[in-house]
Amino acid sequence: MFPTSKTILLTAASASLALTQSAVAEEFGRDRHRGNPYVAGDMHNHNTCTDGSVSAGYSIDRSVAKGVAAGGGNNFDLDWFTLGNHGGSGNRDCRFSDTSANLPGDTTTTWNQTLGQTIDGITITSLKGTPNGTGSNAKMWRWQSIKEIEYPIIVNRAPMYNKVLIEGLEWIAPGHEHVDVAVITGQNPRRGGNADKMAEFEYRFDRSDTDAIGPIREGGEDQLWQGKDNVNNTGTAGHQKALEGIKWLQAHHPLQSYVIPTHTERQGPFDPSASKGYNIEHFRDFNNAGPTVAFGIESPGHFAEGGLTGGSGSYTATAVGGGTYGMSGIYTAKVGGLWDGLLGEGRNFFIYVSSDWHSRGAGVARDAFTTADFIPGEYTRLYVPNEGRFSSQSVIDGMRSGNSYSVNADLIGSDMVFRARARGDDWKTMGETLVVRPGDQVTVEMEMTVPAKNNSPYSFNNPLLEQVGIKQPLNKPSLDHVDLISGKITGVVAPGAPGYAVANAGGTAGADIVYNSTASVVRQIPATKMHREHRDRDSVRLRFTTTITAGNTPFYVRARGTNIPVGTPNVTDTAGNPLLDANNAKVSCADPACPAHLETVNGVKKVTHDIQAWSNVWFYANPIFIRPEGSPKLLVETNADLARRLGHRAENDQH
Repeated sequence: MFPTSKTILLTAASASLALTQSAVAEEFGRDRHRGNPYVAGDMHNHNTCTDGSVSAGYSIDRSVAKGVAAGGGNNFDLDWFTLGNHGGSGNRDCRFSDTSANLPGDTTTTWNQTLGQTIDGITITSLKGTPNGTGSNAKMWRWQSIKEIEYPIIVNRAPMYNKVLIEGLEWIAPGHEHVDVAVITGQNPRRGGNADKMAEFEYRFDRSDTDAIGPIREGGEDQLWQGKDNVNNTGTAGHQKALEGIKWLQAHHPLQSYVIPTHTERQGPFDPSASKGYNIEHFRDFNNAGPTVAFGIESPGHFAEGGLTGGSGSYTATAVGGGTYGMSGIYTAKVGGLWDGLLGEGRNFFIYVSSDWHSRGAGVARDAFTTADFIPGEYTRLYVPNEGRFSSQSVIDGMRSGNSYSVNADLIGSDMVFRARARGDDWKTMGETLVVRPGDQVTVEMEMTVPAKNNSPYSFNNPLLEQVGIKQPLNKPSLDHVDLISGKITGVVAPGAPGYAVANAGGTAGADIVYNSTASVVRQIPATKMHREHRDRDSVRLRFTTTITAGNTPFYVRARGTNIPVGTPNVTDTAGNPLLDANNAKVSCADPACPAHLETVNGVKKVTHDIQAWSNVWFYANPIFIRPEGSPKLLVETNADLARRLGHRAENDQH
């Protein structure tokens, strides 16, 4: 299914997209982990404002606090956190958790029960905009809950935590499925601020927000946000509306926003008459329309949903690729796949991970087990650079720069180094471009720490590894090997040119599409061959260096790592690529401590749900780009230059 060629490819380049600080951003983080080069966060999660199970405040508390929650359950000490709830509307007062969460003092509460009451310092006197339901089904439009509920909750929480808290959105994009968005303009929780621009984007461009009124200008009857397109929400016309939303962000908030499509394979290929899916041309369109705001995609989330027939990430057999692969969609998991196709154009297009937290499934919020989702910080961590004056702007700058990496189950920690150089040049890291001479030896270096433990509540041995004679407790991370993956960069494909739009297919047929035939695993470095240094509390620092010969063609190098050996039955193929995760369920969980919530075949527990997630673990590092001197700049470089110019212009406007 995956290319297994060991052909050694050429180089990768770098022009940092890390940008300037926004004037509105406020410095945070006196309580951050000092000395760590990266800090961890989550940008995609849900609460009772839409379809989550817990209150907005509870989701923040469990994600960024330390120790144990007052109502039970561990907190996960993230450094930054974005409330990333759906667009549209909701009938539940999200200052309360749902009854299903089984939290002391909280029960399902609807807006019609609380209008006029002051709760947590917030008073809602009316549901604004076009009337939407009656009685217990009366709904608040999301633009209002963004402005008047979620952001004020962030402001209330800001004095409690020295962390970066951001109001964001899971945009229900016209013509497609879902997209992570944040607009930080105006947000400054330590000094009040507002999330009006985030709310305005949701009102204007979310296909589930059909409100036709929006906020009314104070002291008058005029609509504050005029000119909304409430018609073109599906198929090809919807895609054009989505592009208008991205152009709006690029025009008004080019350094203060991001647009990151999520679980992109889940609903199958794009349907020109419906609202689902993405093909490669849609990502190209997004990046073209928003070169400094639309710069990547996100992995599926819902990491504990995997059952006997699949389901991790809510992916079924109708997803592109037919399911997930090592807890990632086929677009990012496949060597030579869609991500490699975009990198083969030299695009600033990176990958990220988040929890997509909704609920515990068969469990409740305080339970240590889950058959659905992990709390932000529990299983997934998105690492961005730990700037000295860390702020919400730092999060967006770090994501835009490409200098970020994504980790499941704490496979590695917050101090990864991935860099390249030639001829004694300065080191270039993820998202940057190294300029070389043909024939240069490019040195690639990687360092990472494997922590002594993770957040898994299970201490029995990994059943996927026991197949190959390895006894490794699920709560103790282990790294088997790292793959360096490289592909040639042949230039940007122009709209309308052959190959710009690629016909897709649902199901496993989607896994057969190769977008970059030059991509391959050029180095596979076993952990046993890396330099090892034991650190405190049994953590291990690993390091390796290798060289790649530069040729006449630009190239990139990206990295992934896993705890799974090459050729592990039902998990990886003979080249080490992840197999369809549904195959994990063919493996039995035979330890007496295997939990009761696992799915069974003839009474035998199988590797499903959270056991699957803790067993099959990967990390992904974004690429380093390399190009020969004298050759044209790559798109990643020109878009970085654009971001720098925009940053300088913003600085000049402030003086």
